[in-house]
Amino acid sequence: MNYILSHKGLIPGKTSLLLNGFCLIVLFLFLALPSNGQFPLKVMTFNIRYNNPADSIYNWDHRKDMVYEVFLKYKPDLAGLQEVLYTQLTGLRDTLKEYSSFGVGRDDGNKAGEFAPIFYKTSRFSKVDGAYFWLSKTPDLPGSKSWHAACTRIVTWLMLRDRQSGQLFFIFNTHFDHASEEARVESARLLRKKIDEIISGRPVIVCGDFNSTASDSAYRLLTQKSVPGFLTDTRVSLPDSVKQPSYSFIGFPFHPEEGNLIDFIFTRNAQAWNVKTQLIITDNRNGLYPSDHLPVITEFLVKGLK
Repeated sequence: MNYILSHKGLIPGKTSLLLNGFCLIVLFLFLALPSNGQFPLKVMTFNIRYNNPADSIYNWDHRKDMVYEVFLKYKPDLAGLQEVLYTQLTGLRDTLKEYSSFGVGRDDGNKAGEFAPIFYKTSRFSKVDGAYFWLSKTPDLPGSKSWHAACTRIVTWLMLRDRQSGQLFFIFNTHFDHASEEARVESARLLRKKIDEIISGRPVIVCGDFNSTASDSAYRLLTQKSVPGFLTDTRVSLPDSVKQPSYSFIGFPFHPEEGNLIDFIFTRNAQAWNVKTQLIITDNRNGLYPSDHLPVITEFLVKGLK
């Protein structure tokens, strides 16, 4: 007979129950581990629409809770946001406690103008390095613009270490100009050049609002396979059944027949990052959407380091 020691002395017959309970806990922990050493990673790109009081019922006060809900419901591990003014950024930071953020205002490299910030889960990633550059002929000059761009445009990048997989990787986030095709093409050219200079062959994620569809010159330049260092659209490898809807920009009010796909998540040097799926989120409240863009999420399975 088995015994265990308690404050009442030896009690027969309980050891097997304790052992069984211990075995169940070990089995649960084992089953909870990612299979084949692969770790799920959700990356989101989301143009949240700047706080414009003239938007009337579509202004930020009517939409901000829905933007927060996208984070709280879909729980992206990483998110590149666009059109974020400083007051919006502080609201996001105050609400999304489990995330850290990185970025500056595009007009002065501080708080003025729109940010293209990167949000990342503090518990999962550690920041190794990070900076920004401007999409212009003088990329190190805050507030600079070129190529007949209507607005100043910025790129934010981070070097992160994934505590789960052990991977060291980069994420870039940007917003190309909406008015000048020349600016979009030259921005694509500069973005590829800067990625070459910064990443040292490591995996990279590139996300943003590119104001370009897959048939436009800027997109083709980013993904051109004949040039070394091309980017891969994470949507391309997926079956058609998961490629709905076929648009990410919807406007205010929502006119699906006028929508188009201009928000993308790209990768490079990410051979060990398998694209599991992509989701374009259409959540709304009686036809009121969180933004004039839909959030786009790509979920990866990232191979852990041996």
